[in-house]
Amino acid sequence: MQRRFEQQVVLISGATSGIGAATARQFLDEGAHVVFCGLEVDGAHTLCTYAPERTTYVDVDLREPQSCTAFVDAALARWGHIDVIVNNAASVARGRIEQTDAAFFDGMMALNVRAPLLIVRHALPFLRSNSAGAVVVNIGSLNAYVGAPDLLAYATSKGALMTMTRNLAAAHRHEHIRFHCLNIGWTHTDGEDRLQQQLHGRSDWHVAAGKTRPTGVLLRPTDIAQAVLFYASPAAAAFSGAAVDLEQMPI
Repeated sequence: MQRRFEQQVVLISGATSGIGAATARQFLDEGAHVVFCGLEVDGAHTLCTYAPERTTYVDVDLREPQSCTAFVDAALARWGHIDVIVNNAASVARGRIEQTDAAFFDGMMALNVRAPLLIVRHALPFLRSNSAGAVVVNIGSLNAYVGAPDLLAYATSKGALMTMTRNLAAAHRHEHIRFHCLNIGWTHTDGEDRLQQQLHGRSDWHVAAGKTRPTGVLLRPTDIAQAVLFYASPAAAAFSGAAVDLEQMPI
């Protein structure tokens, strides 16, 4: 096992399940201290027991602006610095334009776009002071390019996140801060499993879906986690500002 993140402090939102939880465990396996938030209490407990000395759970609702600053402050209070930020928390609530009223749209944008912005904004002085160079990885989606009809607000938010990532990368390119946006394809998470079973009433939906991929299976949270750690590592020093599409087939 590599130890690329020994003693580094990693801030991860939405890490109590799915991609966020897998990413947190991978960072812990490689020696990092992880400060995380998320809505699933059981998942938070599980992650905290995975590496008790190096995990800190922060109970916040990132749709509230003050919670975004509190999240950053918790990491600084515990460890004094931040090396990597992974903005993973997101709403995937569905709705076509008929269901997308002001409240629905504003709630989506608050979590999926404004929260990453406010987290980075509050952490920026500490990212700038990181002599080794800091990294921000925003978890986007292939839906950023078009998106399904019932993912209008979600797709819009991910398009905004991608543009925000590129803007920040350009604005801070001389400050040793790298920004990445990973546009994730179809991934077999617990949440996706529940959704697909609800939509189609089949527990084996992923078998047929996986046959459309060259590996024979859908992406897994651990696949995404490995990509996040690569782009957060020195091995990806040549990258900043690109939107990287993580999918097994052309779209």
